[in-house]
Amino acid sequence: MSRQGQNLRDVIVESLTFMDLADPPRWKGRLQLSNKHRPIEILIFNIDGEFQVVPARCSHEGYDLTHCQLLNGNLLVCPAHSQHIDLNTSGFRVKEQDGQFLVSLNEDSPIRIAENRAEVISGNDDNETVLQLREEIETLRLVTLKQEQQIRVITQSMDAMLSESEQQKLKLKEKVLQQQAFSRFVDRVMDTIDDLLIIIDTEGRIQRVNTAVERELEYSEDELLGTCIDELLPPFEQQQLAGQLPALPWPVRSVLLETVRLKGFYNCEHELLSKNGGITNLVYWLKSSLLHSEQGKLEGAVVTALNITELKNRETQLRLSAKVFENSSEAIFITDPQGTILEVNAAFCSMSGYERSEILGRNPRVFKSKLHDQSFYKRMWHSLLSEGGWKGEIWDRRKNGELCPMLLSINAVTDNRGQLTHYVAISTDISHQKQTEQELKQLAYYDVLTNLPNRSLFKDRFEHEIRLAQRDNTSLALFFLDLDHFKNVNDTLGHWAGDCLLQAIGTRIQNCLRKTDTVARMGGDEFTIILPGLNKVGESTEIARKLIKVIKKPVQVKDHMVFVGVSIGIAIFPDNGTDFNTLTKHADAAMYASKAKGRGSFQYFEAGMNEAAHQRLSLESALRLAVERGEFELYYQPKADSSLSRITGAEALIRWKRPGLGIVPPDRFITIAEETALIIPLGKWILKTACLQAKIWAKQMAGFRIAINLSPLQLLADDFIVVLDQILAETGTDPEWIELEVTEGLVMHDINKATERLQQIRERGIHVAMDDFGTGYSSLSYLRKLPIQTLKIDRSFIMAYTDDPDSNEAAFIKTIISLGQILDMKVVAEGVETESQLTLLQSYNCHEIQGYYLSPPLTADEFQSRWIDRGLPNKCNTMKITG
Repeated sequence: MSRQGQNLRDVIVESLTFMDLADPPRWKGRLQLSNKHRPIEILIFNIDGEFQVVPARCSHEGYDLTHCQLLNGNLLVCPAHSQHIDLNTSGFRVKEQDGQFLVSLNEDSPIRIAENRAEVISGNDDNETVLQLREEIETLRLVTLKQEQQIRVITQSMDAMLSESEQQKLKLKEKVLQQQAFSRFVDRVMDTIDDLLIIIDTEGRIQRVNTAVERELEYSEDELLGTCIDELLPPFEQQQLAGQLPALPWPVRSVLLETVRLKGFYNCEHELLSKNGGITNLVYWLKSSLLHSEQGKLEGAVVTALNITELKNRETQLRLSAKVFENSSEAIFITDPQGTILEVNAAFCSMSGYERSEILGRNPRVFKSKLHDQSFYKRMWHSLLSEGGWKGEIWDRRKNGELCPMLLSINAVTDNRGQLTHYVAISTDISHQKQTEQELKQLAYYDVLTNLPNRSLFKDRFEHEIRLAQRDNTSLALFFLDLDHFKNVNDTLGHWAGDCLLQAIGTRIQNCLRKTDTVARMGGDEFTIILPGLNKVGESTEIARKLIKVIKKPVQVKDHMVFVGVSIGIAIFPDNGTDFNTLTKHADAAMYASKAKGRGSFQYFEAGMNEAAHQRLSLESALRLAVERGEFELYYQPKADSSLSRITGAEALIRWKRPGLGIVPPDRFITIAEETALIIPLGKWILKTACLQAKIWAKQMAGFRIAINLSPLQLLADDFIVVLDQILAETGTDPEWIELEVTEGLVMHDINKATERLQQIRERGIHVAMDDFGTGYSSLSYLRKLPIQTLKIDRSFIMAYTDDPDSNEAAFIKTIISLGQILDMKVVAEGVETESQLTLLQSYNCHEIQGYYLSPPLTADEFQSRWIDRGLPNKCNTMKITG
């Protein structure tokens, strides 16, 4: 007890060694307590910044503890008998000073005791001391054993506790891992959902989203977490939701959450805002429900957003399709694969005459017209089954029994597997189109005045008869008829009388022929006849005599009795030729030979009939000289608007002032000029002369334009555009002052090249007109594509009008004018000679007129004096201009 009061003293640790390979690292040294005693080995540990000291040998049996590990960071366990030495209760005080360790000791320190024990063990001969030491050692041993037992119990308890703690830690770790795995599984499930998934808390703040949100709205999860879900809604939708909420006793932080809270759920369409702040134009079906804890406490809400944009688009498309289906002007009906009608539109009911309730469930066979044979329907079904569709013209029968031509298109509808599900049929009533085609066919192949076949149809029939004659080894005769003294009728009574005469003669000729014969009007007062199946020449002779006898009988033309005769030329197949051109040329030569004999007769072609050819050769030679000498002059026939309020222009018409023979009209030499290519230099002269005249008159009369006729050779010549540009430049002519006229036959001769050339003319600002419209065979589709601004109705249509507004002639005129108006073209009527013709044209809103009613063609000086200087009189119908 006396030793406890002794003061502490500091002892320097000697022979200090750092054991860096030990776990944990430590220092080993020795303490020299006095010179009388042996040094004591110690171990120094750095525990959480504090230095702790224990003996380096076990106090029980002196086992070396230098390399023993620490348990729990503070227990040094002896490997020999598991004695535990707690560094925290060692009682040593260690400090570091000037790089040395100092240990503070008193007499009761364990190191002191260890020192004493060491001394005893070393063998002190003092018996008293030995006995005392033995008693102390025994006491210490007993205490130590007791402590060891206590320590062993504590250690076992601690081991059990540690073992249980480790098991709890393992279970907790396993549970944490399970929760983490489940959380990752939930994340994967959420991310595999295509719908947008958003979890919000009780204030509407976003707590969690899946990758679909990031993908479609372009936000990252970090950007969305903590933000209010309302910010994803467009402002107007937020206002709409807010307006539907009642007054609430608490502040509203999220209108969407409050809407869900009030109803318990919420389903509706919404648009969502993307990261750039704009509406995505995508439509979503929002489905929201409240989220509660296991105890029933509100934790927020789960919001899913299904992208229904495609569904909405399909819905819109279906509505549009239904609207189109119901309001289409074309008849549409839908059937099942067996042909049972499932649906029809209003146009179908209107076109067929059936009510919807009457036709549903029935088969399209009810529309059969019985005009098509079985092979027609077999081809239709073969196309439907092999190609999935059929399109063509078909005759159907309406409910009232009326037949109707239809343009029908049937298409098969299949599902994703390619299985047939329906047929969709679209039909268009083409009755009007068929009527128009018939009218155009009439115009293309029949003479308007006489309703006889024209040259085109006559040629087709003639070539057909030649093939039959070659097959049957028979003969046929070609008649070429030219009326004698017809010109006198036109000159004395007018063209209207000539037209009436031609109609009467056409009827008489038809009455003289067999049903197998064909008669055609070639133009003017010329007719042709085909007599097929001849066994002997005498048959044609009898018919020729009959024709001459019938035609020379007087014809009553209103108040006038008209007398004409006929000259007939006859060519025989195959004796006089085997093709159309040769036989018509020979029949024409025979006809001129008949006229040379004194008219009113017929003449078979003979090899020596060359007189006409000689005359033609003479005319050709004279024409060549005329081109070189400049024996031509342009006449101008005025054009006026149909109201006769102003002169709009004139047509340039060439005349040949042939020395000794007077004025030669163009129909006598233009054909020869074209066949000999003399039309090229002659056309160039006409174009240049007309341009010079147009320049003069256009400056004197606003809007005045001169029309100039172009021949096929002239227009299609390779250098025509170059020549045109040169003439325009040389004459200083504004392209607006002239109009170039082409005929239907010219354009259809080479439609592609003609269209290209006319387009080049239009690009220069020159107006283009189609002359003699109605006498050729132009297609409406081509006419629509041609760069034409003006249609000129052929004079034969106007002359055929017989003062009856309800006549076929008037209907033809109206058709052409309506066609021009539909195509947005100016329509000019040629050959206007009577007031009734003018009245008819005015009633149809024809734009301009030209003809003898207004004025005959005049020289430039006469035109200047009559029309440029004086203009139109107040009442044009008071004019009576004689040729």
